[in-house]
Amino acid sequence: MIAALAALLGAVVLAGSMAASAGAAEAGLALPGPNVVRPADLKALGTHWVRMFAPWPDLEFSRGVYNEGWLNAYEQSFKTLPPGTKVLLDVVDSPEWETGSTDEHMPPANPEDYAAMLNFIAHRFAGHVDAYEIWNEEDAPIWWTGAPDPAAYTRLLQAAYPAIKAADPSATVLVGGLTGNDYSFLEDLYADGAKGYFDAVGVHTDTACDILPPYTFLRGTDNRILPDSFLGYREVHAVMVANGDDKPIWMTEMSWRTTTATCSEGAWAGQKAEGVSEEQQATNLAEAYHCLDEDPYVKVGLWFPLQDEAGVSSGLMQADGAHKPSYGAMKAYAHNGDSLSEPCGVFTGPRISIASPSNNYSYSGPLPIRVSASSSVGVFRIRLEIDGKLIRNYDGDSYPDSLTGAIEWQGAKHIPLGRHTLTFLAYDKERNVSEASITIIHTAAGADHGGRGASSGSAGRAGRRSKAGKRHARRHARKHAARRRKHA
Repeated sequence: MIAALAALLGAVVLAGSMAASAGAAEAGLALPGPNVVRPADLKALGTHWVRMFAPWPDLEFSRGVYNEGWLNAYEQSFKTLPPGTKVLLDVVDSPEWETGSTDEHMPPANPEDYAAMLNFIAHRFAGHVDAYEIWNEEDAPIWWTGAPDPAAYTRLLQAAYPAIKAADPSATVLVGGLTGNDYSFLEDLYADGAKGYFDAVGVHTDTACDILPPYTFLRGTDNRILPDSFLGYREVHAVMVANGDDKPIWMTEMSWRTTTATCSEGAWAGQKAEGVSEEQQATNLAEAYHCLDEDPYVKVGLWFPLQDEAGVSSGLMQADGAHKPSYGAMKAYAHNGDSLSEPCGVFTGPRISIASPSNNYSYSGPLPIRVSASSSVGVFRIRLEIDGKLIRNYDGDSYPDSLTGAIEWQGAKHIPLGRHTLTFLAYDKERNVSEASITIIHTAAGADHGGRGASSGSAGRAGRRSKAGKRHARRHARKHAARRRKHA
């Protein structure tokens, strides 16, 4: 009886745990190919997915002639995977017989040839491969010679999608992982007619020399999150929604390098660190999956790679097989789900405090303005505007927690009489913006302000004018008295 009750309680706890993680992004690993599977580590980690590259030149020697050795290698690797592990194949590159070039990154000359190959392997691997990624970083010249060419890639999707679905209707077809959340390229795909020819959009966040943690992001001049920021996938989702597409996002590559080297590639070459510490990598992993769990439209998150390899130090394991702290972080997430509760990034602007002027403030001279802004991620700028036009900016070059701006604004004397809108804009380090506005009333000099806060300058001048008037009256009276005595 006690044993039965214990079993029942265990089942309830398990069911509760499964329900709590039902919306979580499924974790997985990106592997180089079928010969580097490491099933013991996959089992220990408890991850749900593996992603493998499948180069077309290796699979099809010539049109219609397939390489049984490679096909068998994939099939054998599928058998070694822990039960329940799902497989994503990333089918890349073009054979020389297709393009006439030894450059394997040349796009297919005829998309139908690529589609025919996919139809063949989808038939062959049905029941073993769950998803297919159409190319890899097709928006970047390093993987697609001549990129970006969204129209050409759209034609490839339009050929590949029905070919795979005809062979295996249950297979998921992905837009190949976009380099650093390249939402501009995705916008072009929609414009070229790609909608309806994929089931999910793949994105990559393991950009070169990216050392910012997941919660930190940067915005462009259009106020969108920059693609290279981890959270740039949210802009990818925004593009999909804008095009009436509610399909999911799969993050098919994510990681941070662990190295003390200086960045040697990209726009930041020679100017910043290339990687982070092993401890920071583990923290980034946990925070990254926490962010994905906050956004249920992200269904899969794959770490690349499992183990450090030539030129790539972002694995969960060192090249000699030693576990990094991130190995334990991945195991904890895969087995127990997200353990974090803090917000994933700050998306609200700084808190604005207006010391002066007050709302509906009347004045006739210079206008005293004093404002401060505070943010947990640091304040970048306070901007003052009158009726939508710039007065001045106050910048916090070192992103202080609090920033203050103060001015006796002489220009206030020269705006038209009447009511005006004084606006305060505050930006934080991530370019989140907050706004506050008040009304000010410019009155004529000497006007009765009704006790609503005339400026000290105007009050002083009014007092001086009053005293001058009294002195003039006394002089005028003395003149009249002298005249009367003279004529008496």
